[in-house]
Amino acid sequence: MEKINNVLTNGLKSKKEIDLLENRLQYGDYTTLGAALSCSPDAAKKRFIRGNIEAFNALDRIITNREDLVKDLQNKL
Repeated sequence: MEKINNVLTNGLKSKKEIDLLENRLQYGDYTTLGAALSCSPDAAKKRFIRGNIEAFNALDRIITNREDLVKDLQNKL
């Protein structure tokens, strides 16, 4: 696992943006985020809560893709 040196300083998101995305979270999203960031789910969650831009963007993509998949599958049933 490659360590990222600038985890805390590489762009920050606001508390409001973080809260909006947290409202869409579901079980397992932090596990997927951890896998995407090559770290533990706990470390991934901490990065996201701190406002790390990579963690925020990755979690936004994870949530959006999950929501789109669910909608797509529901429309096919």
